[in-house]
Amino acid sequence: MIQAAGRLRLLELRRERGAARAGRELLDRKREAILRTMIERVPRRDQLRRMAVRDLAAARRAMADAQCELGRTAVAAAALAQPEIAPLAVRETTIVGVALPRVEAAITPFRPRYGSASGSDRLDAAGAAFTALVPGLLAFTSEEMAVRRLRAALARTVRRLNALDTLVLPELSRQIHIMAAALEEEERDEAVRRRQWLSLAECASTAGPGPRAPARRG
Repeated sequence: MIQAAGRLRLLELRRERGAARAGRELLDRKREAILRTMIERVPRRDQLRRMAVRDLAAARRAMADAQCELGRTAVAAAALAQPEIAPLAVRETTIVGVALPRVEAAITPFRPRYGSASGSDRLDAAGAAFTALVPGLLAFTSEEMAVRRLRAALARTVRRLNALDTLVLPELSRQIHIMAAALEEEERDEAVRRRQWLSLAECASTAGPGPRAPARRG
């Protein structure tokens, strides 16, 4: 009975180790897929950052020209006359199990809402430059958030792989080795007991019946 329970436990341990190995293989494939995705997206993120920095610097120069021409107060008043940009929407796409965001907004071309007397060509140019900057900033924001989530997912995946390699799989293998060794030892003991019993039975059969007691006379 004890041996049957031990064999059942050994089978369970081997199944657990097989499941852990299969999970490790899946995690390893996920790690490779995340790395490939990052290799594709990091250069794109860097390029969008450079473009955003360049366009932002140009828009700030145009705004500085407008402020020099009209003054800061007039430019601030003209900015208050402009409507707010369209609300932002965040949509997510799932890649290798990681939800990657994409920030979107319906950006319309710049149209001055302030009066012609309070504006100028330079102010119009500054407004157009900042409006044209928004799509690039949204694209950069989307890629930056995606790269950060991919890095976090990669770190989690690597931690799980390390846990499987250093803790889970070695411990399961150790328990399997102990259980298998105990079962082998029990089987050897059982074989020895069986040989001893057979030897005793054989000796008893070859010895024959014992001497009969003498009959008593009346």
